[in-house]
Amino acid sequence: MKHLKKFFAVALILIFVCSSAFAKSGDEHIRDWNNSFGITDKPSRDNIQPLWKQARDVIDGYENDYKKLHGKFEWFSLRTGAGEHRLLFHWGFNADPKNYKPLVNKVDSLLENNPDAKKEKTEFFRYLANEIQSERNRNLINSVIRTTGIPTARGYANAIATIIYDIHLLGDYATSYTSVLPSIGEIEKDLINHGFKRLLAGGDKSEKLKRIEHELDAAVKVGRGRTNSKRAENLLEAVRIFLPQILNERFKNSLQQKGITITELN
Repeated sequence: MKHLKKFFAVALILIFVCSSAFAKSGDEHIRDWNNSFGITDKPSRDNIQPLWKQARDVIDGYENDYKKLHGKFEWFSLRTGAGEHRLLFHWGFNADPKNYKPLVNKVDSLLENNPDAKKEKTEFFRYLANEIQSERNRNLINSVIRTTGIPTARGYANAIATIIYDIHLLGDYATSYTSVLPSIGEIEKDLINHGFKRLLAGGDKSEKLKRIEHELDAAVKVGRGRTNSKRAENLLEAVRIFLPQILNERFKNSLQQKGITITELN
């Protein structure tokens, strides 16, 4: 009996370690978001929590939409316990899933012997983008507006949604099964072009924002040429340094009205 208990204890530990290797927990992603956005005090963490919950559902909550996809396209199936769930909704906020190579390769393999493969593939990606992904993105944008008060004007809310998404993907590079994630180069490009540049370009640009833009560009370049995990860490650190400064410069009053205080790194 004693040996049996020991066996089960070891088994539970192994299950936990293996599952942790495949994916970050929801709490770990929330910690990344709080750190990146400069959310340090408890009232602010509580007030921004609904946004993090929505973001977690949009990026990692694949189950309901996977059922829809499998119901409409019976040939589509994933080994979700092996980390293949990342083939869904981990292509990024702004990407078209039909250009997401890991999922395209999976669909091609599933349709290999299907006489209507071309038609099925076209309909699958059209449905995925127009019916499912568009709704998920809309839910995240609406949560950004509702929780933070940051508007859609000048693409601000979309930029915040983009950055939230990319922080999650960069965090996933600390785990295994990263082959189904967008490349670090793609995430960096999305983070800068659709995230930070939108926040920096809209409206009048103060001297502080001009300085941030220059320093951010230099900080991002530092990580290039390193391993994927180190490059991901470098990008997350750059976000942690510069995003809170931009948020306070652009949206401090709106955020405070929602009970959210942004703390900048000294």
